[in-house]
Amino acid sequence: MISAIVCCAEDYGIGKQNGLLFDIPADMKFFVEKTRGKAIVMGYSTYLSLPKRPLKNRLNIVLWDKATSIDCLEGCITFNNFDRLLYFVKQLAAIQEVVICGGASIYKLFLEHYDKIYLTRVRAVDPEATAFFPNLDNRAEFVLANSSSVMVENGYKFAFLEYDRRK
Repeated sequence: MISAIVCCAEDYGIGKQNGLLFDIPADMKFFVEKTRGKAIVMGYSTYLSLPKRPLKNRLNIVLWDKATSIDCLEGCITFNNFDRLLYFVKQLAAIQEVVICGGASIYKLFLEHYDKIYLTRVRAVDPEATAFFPNLDNRAEFVLANSSSVMVENGYKFAFLEYDRRK
């Protein structure tokens, strides 16, 4: 299974200046729960934005156009070609869940391959957002499968949503 995990605003904004829009500890905990023990895929800028690299207890896979070998980032598998990465991810997804975790261009590259999307939806908008997740409201191929109740933390109202690809 290939899934995505993302925290986004009402307008699907996800970041600015290579950082997240919202500081919500419950979302970080949700991220850890959904990715621990799994393979995660990210772009190089997202990798650089991590407070500790690579993320432990996960197979870290990074798409980086300047990657010179499959192991040129310590503790990571790297690819410099999306088609090769996609082939690898599809093979891996046949035996375990692979979670795409950003950034915006990586999310878009994998959009037609998601089986599931874990989305933390924050009831706010940041006008300075520069990175966006694809708008799921306009995508008939995904259906809302599960939604938590609305929670509040650090002044933000949010809910955890799960979208499945329509069969």
